[in-house]
Amino acid sequence: MEEVYQKALAQAVEVLRTGGLVAFPTDTVFGVMALMEDEAACKRIYTLKGRQEDKPLQVLVADLEDALKLAELGPLEKRFLRLVQAFWPGGLTVVVPGRAIPPWISKDGSVGLRMPDHALLRELLRRAGGHAAATSLNKSGEPPVRTEAEARAFPVDYVFPGEAGGLASSVVDLRTGEVLREGAIPKEALLALLR
Repeated sequence: MEEVYQKALAQAVEVLRTGGLVAFPTDTVFGVMALMEDEAACKRIYTLKGRQEDKPLQVLVADLEDALKLAELGPLEKRFLRLVQAFWPGGLTVVVPGRAIPPWISKDGSVGLRMPDHALLRELLRRAGGHAAATSLNKSGEPPVRTEAEARAFPVDYVFPGEAGGLASSVVDLRTGEVLREGAIPKEALLALLR
């Protein structure tokens, strides 16, 4: 791995561990992340975005093993595995019942999980403990950020170098079988696996 990225990864992990916010390019759009367990840092994300506090943050995971530690799947497990084996890593967020999800992430204990198709971001997540709370970097209701230059306009503690990939992730609520947002993955492709 290039030395510049090694340094960037080390710096980003240090910022997260000391309660900071990191802006990061993903395979979808630029995101902003904090450690899920850090209430104050997560609340800063809501403030930065002007986001309603009842709107949950998603959780990015480094790999499937990390996702399974955070999910309470029970009878949903087969459908969950079918979906994520088809579309992870990639632009799919799956909402499932969560396991010990803090109330500042989600008021009802559910969790929206996504494994990004971005090797450097997954490496950062690995180094930060396997997962992090995240959402798109933008003011609520405004278009998501796609460039490093745009990301630097936001009051975050570190901007990881790079450009973002494309459409926001598609979101599926596995509890209801509903596609909440059509994004990087077409609705029909998701519904075919949910049937």
